Amino acid sequence: MTNFMKKFVKEESGAAIVEYGLALLVVASLAVTAFSFLGDQTDANVSGACEALGDVNCTTVTQP
Repeated sequence: MTNFMKKFVKEESGAAIVEYGLALLVVASLAVTAFSFLGDQTDANVSGACEALGDVNCTTVTQP
């Protein structure tokens, strides 16, 4: 059992997988934040355009 633990501690291939996983988590978090921000900005722009047009056939979508 001690030989297994020594090999396990020296093994570094698993560390690369963890690093890629963390990098993917950071990228996914940034993407969610960016899409959320862009969605809010787009909603505000569309609402402003509808008000400028006199609210002609404009429907608002509410977020849950």
